[in-house]
Amino acid sequence: MRILIFNNIDTLNDDFTSRFASFLPEWRKEQMFRYKFPKGKIQNGLAYVLLVRLLIDECGREHVLNNLPEFSYNEHGKPFLKNYQDLFFSISHCGTAVAVGLSKQPLGIDIEDVTRYKKNVAAYVSNDDELKKINGSEHPEFSFIELWTKKEAVFKYNGTGITDDIKNILYNTDCQLYTKLFDNKSVSIATKEILSSDVFNGVFVKINDLDFI
Repeated sequence: MRILIFNNIDTLNDDFTSRFASFLPEWRKEQMFRYKFPKGKIQNGLAYVLLVRLLIDECGREHVLNNLPEFSYNEHGKPFLKNYQDLFFSISHCGTAVAVGLSKQPLGIDIEDVTRYKKNVAAYVSNDDELKKINGSEHPEFSFIELWTKKEAVFKYNGTGITDDIKNILYNTDCQLYTKLFDNKSVSIATKEILSSDVFNGVFVKINDLDFI
């Protein structure tokens, strides 16, 4: 498994929307321009470009640039690679970052900004044990967002979207969960792979690392 994270997307401007558009296949370009605001366009374009970067590392630059990824979707809207069917991917973005994972096994990834802790939201999505741990934490906002990204990663792994099982989803999964807190964000991965402790090493990329666009 490999993961890439582009942090601080606020450093990108409208020029990058045009840069992405010149690279993206027509169907993805149409998706990107459906977003009303510039940030949504940038998140959409950047997520696809990060996926291409991962595919290049896995399958070779020339092959991937001549066979850009196409998506198919399950009944809940989870995307799959139509033309790289032996590989699985997951995409997530928050207000300030985009994360993409690629693996030979199914996975789910979620990234979120740490925001003000809201007890009513935590009570809605957490079971009693989880809520007790969060409220007893010195920094409940970090404890909550770490828990939430784990749950969202499992839902993305399952490919069902968020279900009524939200309070106990972590008790009802056999996925391995890996989480990293950084720069007021949390990113979590759900997978059945056993990953090394350095899974998050070297995951951060800058625009210069995407020299193919």
